[in-house]
Amino acid sequence: MYFCKKKKVSIQNIEEFLDVKATPLKPLAGRILISVPFFNDPFFNRSVVFLIEYDEENCVGLIVNQPINYKVNQVIKDINLDDIVYAGGPVMHNSAFAIHNYPLCDSCTPIINDIYVGYDDHFISFIENKLDSNIKYKFFIGYSGWSPNQLEEELKHKMWVVSHADEKLLLETPAELIWENAVKALGEDYVHWLKIPEHISDN
Repeated sequence: MYFCKKKKVSIQNIEEFLDVKATPLKPLAGRILISVPFFNDPFFNRSVVFLIEYDEENCVGLIVNQPINYKVNQVIKDINLDDIVYAGGPVMHNSAFAIHNYPLCDSCTPIINDIYVGYDDHFISFIENKLDSNIKYKFFIGYSGWSPNQLEEELKHKMWVVSHADEKLLLETPAELIWENAVKALGEDYVHWLKIPEHISDN
C-alpha cells in the first residue's frame, strides 16, 4: 500500500495567506472597492464597486461586474437599448443609474477623468441612434449603499480594499475579468487571491 506524503503547512503560512493588506487609499467618490475573496457574501462575492458618492452622510456605489439576464429595454422604461443591464447593488431596485464616458450630458456628474454618472434625454437619444461609436456606458438597476461609518467598519474587518478606477476597467473590461484585473493591479501582495475558488465551499 502506498501513501501520499502531505506537505505540512505551518500556522504562520496560513496566517500570511489569509492576511489582508490594506491599501493606503481611503474611500472616495471615483475609487473602487474590491471585495476580499475570503468572504462568501451572496451579493458582493468577487464584486468591484465603483463609488459615485461619498461624504459624512452618504456612501453610494455601483457594482460594475454583475450583469443580469435582462436587457436595458426590458427593465428601464422608455430606453430602447438591448445592452445587458447590471445589478448595481441590493438597494432601490426600482432605480436606474448609468456610468459612461460622454462629457456633453447636462444632467450628468463627472466622477473621475472620462467617467460620468447619470443620463438625460439627449444622452439616451445619442446612444440609441449610435451616433458615436466611442461612447461607452453601463446601465444599472439598484445601488450599493452604506450608512455613516458602516463602510469604515467593513474596511477595518478587511472585507474590502480600496483602489483606483479608470475607464478601461469600468467600461471596457469584460465583466468576468473585472475583479481579476482589479486584483492584479493591486500588486504582488494580492495575487494569491486569484488561486482561491470563487466559492470557498468548493475547495
